Amino acid sequence: MKNFLKFLILIITILNIQFSTATDINKIKSMVISSPEAALIEINRLLENEPNNQNILFLKAITETKLEKNDLAISTYNKLIEKFPSLPEPYNNLAVLYAEQNKLEEAKKILQKALKTNKSYSVAHINLGDVYTRMASEAYRKAFELDKSPVANNKLQLISELFSYSPNMQKTKLVTPVSKSDNKSREQEIADLALFIESWKVSWESKDLTGYFSKYSKYFKIKNEIKYEKWKKTRTEKIINKKKINIKISNIRYNFKDGFWFISMSQAYSSGKYSDKEEKTLVIINESGAYKIIEENTKS
Repeated sequence: MKNFLKFLILIITILNIQFSTATDINKIKSMVISSPEAALIEINRLLENEPNNQNILFLKAITETKLEKNDLAISTYNKLIEKFPSLPEPYNNLAVLYAEQNKLEEAKKILQKALKTNKSYSVAHINLGDVYTRMASEAYRKAFELDKSPVANNKLQLISELFSYSPNMQKTKLVTPVSKSDNKSREQEIADLALFIESWKVSWESKDLTGYFSKYSKYFKIKNEIKYEKWKKTRTEKIINKKKINIKISNIRYNFKDGFWFISMSQAYSSGKYSDKEEKTLVIINESGAYKIIEENTKS
């Protein structure tokens, strides 16, 4: 799992939101994914009646982040922290936004505050490690630029090798692993994941490449360290050249751990005269409000 945790993690946990009806929460969660602009209007309407509702404020910050209104999201998270200083999630998410702006010192301080509220909050520990890694990388890179120090260059290379970390990596994206809550919400979560798996299968069978690749994270971990674009090209060729694809999925199992869903299944694939059966596990995260496959493992 650590191999692909190169990015900072943003929790989208809805913190046991208490709306007037179950319909409200499902409506809002669905809107955040499909129509965040409309969701924000609805959230602001709810805040008129409950301006200090921590869960609605948290959902507002998530929606603002999805809309890339990061300054507004930062303001909302700061408001949450001011009103509810014992909640670790707002600190963590605020730190992610600061890190994206390369405000690493601020991100470090915020994550340290998150850990003061909950010392066993593993996500904050991971993110703090990422921040320290970025800070170290930038310091070594600056030292190398100043005097071409071989020591700094060796340390920079060591970080890259040990942590698969590049100081010139693309702009960090916010990732939102799902968090398990009560049984009812878990059941709804599994129902949503089942729909996601079915959509993934159908897009594969119908050779809908846009739909198929939309199910994968840009941080998708590929075996043998193949670059994402090369993997995408290879997959396109394998899919598009088939006259017909049939996939049957059975024995699906859902397991949640450390912010990730592990969905194991038996997969039977057939295309023309070729067919195979294998056991497959998809590792899924909730990335910026949408489920994404970040790792795919198979066992024949």
